[in-house]
Amino acid sequence: MLDRFAVRLSPTAPYPQAQALVKTAAAGDWAGVRRVVDEAEPQARTRLIRLVAEHDRLGDLATRALDADPADATAAATRAVQLVHQGWRIRGDTLARYVSARRFEAFHRYLAEAERVLHAGLTRSPHDPALWTVGLVVARGLQLGLDQARYRYECLAAFDPHHLPGQSHLLQQLCPKWGGTWSAAEEFARSAARAAPDGAHSVVLIADYYLEKMLDQRNAVPWRRADVRAELAEAADRSVRHPAFRRTIGWVQVVNSFAAAFSLFGDRTGARQMFAMLGPYASEFPWVYQSDYAPAAFRRSRLRANGLSGGLPGVLPGVVDALLVAASPGIQVVRRFVTR
Repeated sequence: MLDRFAVRLSPTAPYPQAQALVKTAAAGDWAGVRRVVDEAEPQARTRLIRLVAEHDRLGDLATRALDADPADATAAATRAVQLVHQGWRIRGDTLARYVSARRFEAFHRYLAEAERVLHAGLTRSPHDPALWTVGLVVARGLQLGLDQARYRYECLAAFDPHHLPGQSHLLQQLCPKWGGTWSAAEEFARSAARAAPDGAHSVVLIADYYLEKMLDQRNAVPWRRADVRAELAEAADRSVRHPAFRRTIGWVQVVNSFAAAFSLFGDRTGARQMFAMLGPYASEFPWVYQSDYAPAAFRRSRLRANGLSGGLPGVLPGVVDALLVAASPGIQVVRRFVTR
């Protein structure tokens, strides 16, 4: 029964390839890092670069590799992501109006250096999707505007039209919180999802769009509208519930997005299917939209979907489930032993 409470939030936990990458980076073996990263498919490569760049044990490995070989696109992308990550940690995740001028100055300094690294990298490797993807993040952070964000995405899409990491960043830029509009975000999410092949990860953009809109308009959006529910179900059928869906690097976050959307939408069957696929594996996004402690939001939604007895009918299981959902943030003893 403890498996019902287990949550594994580590981004490397579901992926042996990612675990090996972190160990290789920690050992200071840049040649080994490049071998693991560059053997991956483009979307997985971009995610692996972000994973290793944001790991505390990377140190100055990417910087030294880039100094030794300025033409190393993997080193350039890794260093740029590392700079963005360091800058964003200084800025924080709060709204811009709550960020001090001093923090903004430091944040922009890191992003300006990342932009310099990207410019040099793209001059040598203009078809590297990881470089264009982090370029979208830098454009957003430096507030370069929608036109520049669209330009960078179009450069990426010209040679990798279904690159979900880049698509996710453009979707963020198109939301009102970053200067866009809901109509622009909706149009992009739907057009990108329609163009994606069956089983593609990028169909999740539909779920992510509705999660963003729910966050911004929690009290205004008719979240349980039948047409929205049908659109989410159709997106899941074309993606996570399609036989062609592959559990490659990034699949956990895709399924978590559908789990969150189904849960918030009241589709208990759909949510239960997603949590069954996930097992203990959670991702920070999208659960941080519901709680500062992502595992608590994941656990609450999973309990609502499955119940203590797996959703069996009856009054007593329902009462117990409700109590567990209410108490889940405080289940410290269980968390200590089953959360890794």
